[in-house]
Amino acid sequence: MKQITLVFVAWFCTCSLTAQTGQLPDLHSFTVDEVTSVTFEARARDKGKAKTEVPPWIIPGGWKSYLFVDGSGSYIWSSPSPLTTNRSINFRQEGVGPYNVSKSYINSEAYHNLKPGYDWKRTYHAIYSAASFHHPNEGKVSLGFLHGENKNYVSGEAKNPMSKKYPNTIQKNCPIDPFDHTTYSGGSPYIEGWKAYNGIISAAWVPNNEATNWGQQFFSNELGPIVWPANAYVTTQGVKATCGLRHPSSIVHNNYVYVYYVESGAYADNIPDEEGCHEGIKVARAPLNDALNPLSYEVYYKAPDGEESWNRSLPVGFTKERMLDFITVKGAKATDIMGDTKNEAQEIRFSVAKVEHENYFIGVEEFIDYSDKKLWKIAIRFSVDLVNWTDRRFIVRSAPKWDEIRVNYPIFLSSDGWSNTEIDINDFYIIGTDPGVNNSVNKIHLTANTTKDFASRLMLQSLGLQHSVLPNPNAGLFTLNYYIDSLSAVEITMHSMQGHQVGMWRSEKKPGKYQEEFNISRYPAGIYLLAVRTRNRYNVYQVLKR
Repeated sequence: MKQITLVFVAWFCTCSLTAQTGQLPDLHSFTVDEVTSVTFEARARDKGKAKTEVPPWIIPGGWKSYLFVDGSGSYIWSSPSPLTTNRSINFRQEGVGPYNVSKSYINSEAYHNLKPGYDWKRTYHAIYSAASFHHPNEGKVSLGFLHGENKNYVSGEAKNPMSKKYPNTIQKNCPIDPFDHTTYSGGSPYIEGWKAYNGIISAAWVPNNEATNWGQQFFSNELGPIVWPANAYVTTQGVKATCGLRHPSSIVHNNYVYVYYVESGAYADNIPDEEGCHEGIKVARAPLNDALNPLSYEVYYKAPDGEESWNRSLPVGFTKERMLDFITVKGAKATDIMGDTKNEAQEIRFSVAKVEHENYFIGVEEFIDYSDKKLWKIAIRFSVDLVNWTDRRFIVRSAPKWDEIRVNYPIFLSSDGWSNTEIDINDFYIIGTDPGVNNSVNKIHLTANTTKDFASRLMLQSLGLQHSVLPNPNAGLFTLNYYIDSLSAVEITMHSMQGHQVGMWRSEKKPGKYQEEFNISRYPAGIYLLAVRTRNRYNVYQVLKR
């Protein structure tokens, strides 16, 4: 048995690092660090597969599986290294991958320019968020939520007859005009041609088991679209009605998966801006036991009289294969859960996390504030039910330009780097990206300024398991007995009662019982805290050294 010269011991406890205030926290008193970055290194042939148009979403397991978006499709890399580090992560030495998990139709081997097909993922098809859970029929699965695009796209200069041109299949009356960049996306510098842009939210899944290398393969079980724009995509006369749906984020709670996304609303003045069809952040949900069925997704709607309901978003009879038959059919009405006033804000993305050991959720929102000099802003909101949100309680960051906000498409990251959807309110990150497609991700660290000592914040509770650390008290040598219930990266840290970390040890463990020997002879007599962390769960032991 290997002896670890570090620190720790005694009785078994659970701990909460959250502020037990019984009310929502005031983030104005928090320390908000400056933006820092983590870069990713890979072999030359794989460097383009570790790109970050949006921040990598994490599927936790024995290692962290990171979903990278390269500007069109997505890849998985797995690594024990967390994004909380302030160094470069070299996948050649500390990771496995890449595995292609999604691909747009125009980049697939089956693509034919003159033949419509796979219309929900024609020019872009990338996993922006994911959930991992146990399905009653399929077992453990990884379910990805994808941002898709069907638009006019030009690779290269549009006026060059040799450039590849990909027409959209939704607005056939809006062809690519090489002399009008508003009709196509692409070029240099890249410009989005909104006149022929159509965003689609879809889903795809893969079993998460040994046969699929724990979900590290192509997400081949494609559900197709799971939500549909309330305005439809075009009118029956072929007039553009909306730019569609974009930028999904997700969270699992109470046996449901919730998906947040941007609905573009009515395009220009082409159609009336009707109630229930406005631009904004919308939310859909599906029960986990039916989340692999696209028809199970319902959108939240609050009628003008205050009545709340969840309604199936996809039109009756819809299938992904017949998507083009429904582009003039309206989806269910859905409420903008941000409650924005028209023309005062434009939403970019909204992501949500559960606050550990509390009964509320935290949301991070990127938006353009038209009421304040068109500044780009990152804001925090709170909710107790995932649909009714507070106003913006705290502006984390603002900038005059998209290029300067530094955390575009923001999501949360827990302080241990394991989760995007569960955080410690006293210590968490917001992560995002710079414009374009890069090999880096940016992060902002937020921490509570508390006068409580470390031991008080842990709220130790003796569970009577006095045999977990033996002997205790001790003269500096002791053995820790502990149990791991699933394949996990295990981190053991030792702290003084004032919160100073005096040692750390990491390893990957399979399920089972373990014994570790510790030598703290060189430390002064006193009480120490030994924290064993597996994913987001702590077991804390108190060690008395004589």
